Amino acid sequence: MSKGEKIALSIILLVAAVVRIYGFSDFSLSNDELSALARLNYDSFYDLIMQGVRIDGHPPAAQVILYYMTRLFGDSVFVVRFPFVLAGIASVYFVFRMAKEWISTSAALLVAALFATLAFPILYSRLARPYALGMLFVSMASFFWIRIVKKKEKPSDFVWLALSLAMCGFTHYFAALVGAILSVTGFFLVGKTRLGKYALALVGGFILFAPYIPVFLFQLNTGGVGQWLGPPENDWLLNHIYYAFNNSNLLLAFAVLLGVGGFAIRNSKKSFINHVLPLLLFLFPFLIGFFYSRWVNPVLQNSTLVFSFPFLLVFLFSGWENGKRLVAYVATAMLLSVTAYSTAVHGKFFKTNHFGVFKELAQHVTEWNKEVENDALLIGDYNSPFYIHYYLDRIEPLELDLYRTSDDEGSKYLKHAVSKSSDSYAIYSWSTINQSPEIQEIIRDQFHEEVKRETYFNSEAIMFRQSPRPKPDAAFAFEKSKTWNLNPEKIEQDSAIGIRIVIDSESPFGPTFQTELNKLLDKGVSEIVTRIEVEGLGTETDVQIVYEQTNEEGGYSWESDKIGPQIISKDSDWAVCNYLIKPNENPGEIKIYPWSPNGEAFTISKMEIWFR
Repeated sequence: MSKGEKIALSIILLVAAVVRIYGFSDFSLSNDELSALARLNYDSFYDLIMQGVRIDGHPPAAQVILYYMTRLFGDSVFVVRFPFVLAGIASVYFVFRMAKEWISTSAALLVAALFATLAFPILYSRLARPYALGMLFVSMASFFWIRIVKKKEKPSDFVWLALSLAMCGFTHYFAALVGAILSVTGFFLVGKTRLGKYALALVGGFILFAPYIPVFLFQLNTGGVGQWLGPPENDWLLNHIYYAFNNSNLLLAFAVLLGVGGFAIRNSKKSFINHVLPLLLFLFPFLIGFFYSRWVNPVLQNSTLVFSFPFLLVFLFSGWENGKRLVAYVATAMLLSVTAYSTAVHGKFFKTNHFGVFKELAQHVTEWNKEVENDALLIGDYNSPFYIHYYLDRIEPLELDLYRTSDDEGSKYLKHAVSKSSDSYAIYSWSTINQSPEIQEIIRDQFHEEVKRETYFNSEAIMFRQSPRPKPDAAFAFEKSKTWNLNPEKIEQDSAIGIRIVIDSESPFGPTFQTELNKLLDKGVSEIVTRIEVEGLGTETDVQIVYEQTNEEGGYSWESDKIGPQIISKDSDWAVCNYLIKPNENPGEIKIYPWSPNGEAFTISKMEIWFR
């Protein structure tokens, strides 16, 4: 390695270290990181694997590192993330080594410069998750693999290939997929004379991974993230590449221009291994993930392709064979500077919350609760109380009145807590859980006035003050009018219980409110809140509030919200629903009504509507 090459690589690694280390322990732990920490409280390695790893969808490497790091040094954010940051920095070095063996020093410097400064690999190098480890072990395996393919290997490279392939399997299943693709591809490239040694290396890697196979098979049968991750669209890959290049057309164009420039500077002979294989190694994991996600279970995410991403960069700069080294140094310096600026300044990487936060929410909850002198109902929506208590216990130990509102029974518990509360305020916080607008509407039933709101990526904290709902914009008066339609034969009146309207199999549609959308849109209305009071419904009811929206061309949209999750008692109860008005170029009418699809009988004593 020449002096100039050493200096250039040192600068790249220094920049890679700075952007990965800077503030890595300051930003909030993510939901996935806290999930990993919550699964560390075991007395033995066996229990860790069987109870802390087996139930997860990932191999054990990251969890094992966290287990021993936290036992030795505590569970501060610095301790938790530091090993992964180091792995992320080391991966830049091995990406350079791999690209140098594959193409040239010039190409390697450009690949490493881009990999060191793009937000995509930086982000996944700063999390206590398997990604940084996967980047490291895949780049290591690729380095030893390409040396063997190009007949440049040392005898020890076969051993290192076996070790790195096994570690890919222990780290992340997409990293293991990349390792498997490399392994199979190598059989066609290493040549007959070294095929035996190569096969022995692969067998060695498999033997190292073999003890974990029973756990792997169990995890494989439990499925993946398809419960919340949808199947990819046809343009997914283009969107992924755009994302990987900082969502910047200018940066992508600049990188492509440099890549094409390499072919223009040296019109060298093209080869399959140098100029086609890297692209195929990038595409194969995507294609497998894409069709698996379409046909079996959605697993494809941006993060799962971070392991094969370096192959795309090798392909991009595969025209930069060794030649005019000064030109390569200048191009590397330009690419390093432009990409670092794009990430840190234009992309505001260090000022952006990339995942739902918990640290900031804990700070708001404790500070706001002090402001109101502990006179607040504390409501949270988290996958586990541990996630918010990781920070609450460090700031000021504080118990929430409710930790989950969006699960099967969450709405009922929330209604009960809100209706029984004598507090003057309610503080609601949530992170990394799909939120239903009905949650806040239930809180507003007693705490209608919003005092403060702090919104972050996929997370939020809100303070409400005790106050009744304002007068509704429309209320059912048990009479037909221009805006209300009903079946008068179903009205019942009793001196003791008052007036009711019956909904049953003969008349499954309740009182219907209808109005012109233009009237609402002209007033700036974007959402509609509907509250009904009912009797005779069970908790498993299929009764729904229906919203029908039309336009003047005959277009039609239909949406409904089941009220069953909110029903606590068959006696007098209430439910509230929230509807967002759909975009409409030529709006017609909107209709709102209760519906009993199975003809379940119940009565309605009140129906009120608010426009916001």
